[in-house]
Amino acid sequence: MLRNKRLWTLLVTAFVLVGSVYAQLSTQDLANRYLNKADEALEDGRLNDAYTNITNAMKISKSGDDDIIPTNILVLARTVYRQKLKVLMQKYDQLDLIDVKTNLEKYPEVSTTEITKLVRQIEAKAEEDARVKEQKSQQQFYDNMQQSSENTTKAMSQVSEAVNQMKEENRQNAELQKQQMEQQKEQTEVLKQSLELNREESRKNQNNFRNIFILLIIVVVVILLVVLLIVLIVRSAAKHSQIQQAQYVEAFKLLAQNQSQTNQLMIGGIAGLYGDDGLKLAGSSSTWSQDALPPPEETPEEKEELRELAAKCEDLGAKIDQITGRKNNSKNVSELVYKLATKLGVHQHEAMVYFCASMVYDAGFLGIDPELVQAEQLTEEQRKELQRHIDLAEEYLQFVPRRYWEIFSNAARLHHENMDGSGMPEGLKGEAIPKIARIIRVADSFNAISSRRAYRAGIDKESAIEMLEEKAELYDPDVIQALKDII
Repeated sequence: MLRNKRLWTLLVTAFVLVGSVYAQLSTQDLANRYLNKADEALEDGRLNDAYTNITNAMKISKSGDDDIIPTNILVLARTVYRQKLKVLMQKYDQLDLIDVKTNLEKYPEVSTTEITKLVRQIEAKAEEDARVKEQKSQQQFYDNMQQSSENTTKAMSQVSEAVNQMKEENRQNAELQKQQMEQQKEQTEVLKQSLELNREESRKNQNNFRNIFILLIIVVVVILLVVLLIVLIVRSAAKHSQIQQAQYVEAFKLLAQNQSQTNQLMIGGIAGLYGDDGLKLAGSSSTWSQDALPPPEETPEEKEELRELAAKCEDLGAKIDQITGRKNNSKNVSELVYKLATKLGVHQHEAMVYFCASMVYDAGFLGIDPELVQAEQLTEEQRKELQRHIDLAEEYLQFVPRRYWEIFSNAARLHHENMDGSGMPEGLKGEAIPKIARIIRVADSFNAISSRRAYRAGIDKESAIEMLEEKAELYDPDVIQALKDII
């Protein structure tokens, strides 16, 4: 029994010894693997990887029974830590420095005079940088305070100047009002004198009229006496004279009646053709009505010129659609503008010019960055840059004949004007907005609402018109009504 117990004790002791040796060998092998990785990383210039692996190697070595870092690991660790500290000297990182100092406290064997010196230099440099940064911050604060004081002084000076200027303006206005009152007094005095002169003149005219009336009575009496004398002389031919006189009277009555009817016909005809503002079409009251007389028929040269203009506008419109990302926008808007213009009574030739102008009204987008034109979200500064397209269009419309230039210019610059004056760039209101701009405003908005986009589906035409009618302050009601008639 005792022998068996000793045998078991020997077996357990042997097993423990073997396990301890195996664990020590495994720990040493793992530490060597970290050492090799650190060495490779250091050769490849991956200092952070070398630092991590050599620290792990020291940690594993210290966890063994010997609690001693092997020389080869210690040598490489000192090299890696030294290079790590040199990098921190050039590019300071507080967290990295804390990590290095913590590991140096754990593994004091790594510390050398140079490493300790580097740590102190880094800390001193960090303190110096913090001190300099604090000084700069204080100096910036003082500079800001001084600048604020100067701005306040300047603002107070400007306010004082503004107050003095207002006082001067008030004084000048008072003097001007005084002068106006004096002028009114002078005008009142002149008016009184004029009334006195008119009264005096009236009295003179009355006296003259009375004298003339008396003279006329005398003349009439003389004439009557002469007539009576003549009648007495020709008494023998009285009957013949009476008949002849009756014939003359009937002839004069008939002539007077015919003349009156002629005058009435002439006056009535002219009154029917003229209104308060001059010649108009019968039954026409809309501002969109055509002139009383149609324009002269186009010459073959004018027709060819318009065809060439339409072709150039079509090519330019395709380029505009490409840069704005709006497929067939030029075609759709121009066709709708032509239909609306015709419906509103614009002459055929002018409607064709409207058709051409509405293909290129957004030509200014060709002068703006394409990425900005197609951006879905814009800053305020980018939105202002995008609005510049109305001023850039002229550069791309130089091919337009001079006699059509006003229509093209109005289409390009004023198609964002609103009927209530809230549009841009000039804030025109109502009928002050050119016809082409009012038509494009409706056609462009309708096409934008009813067309399919990449980020949303299209809206049916009836709903699109209802949306336009809800914003009556933006669109011409006559154009909206014409749109409802043709859709």
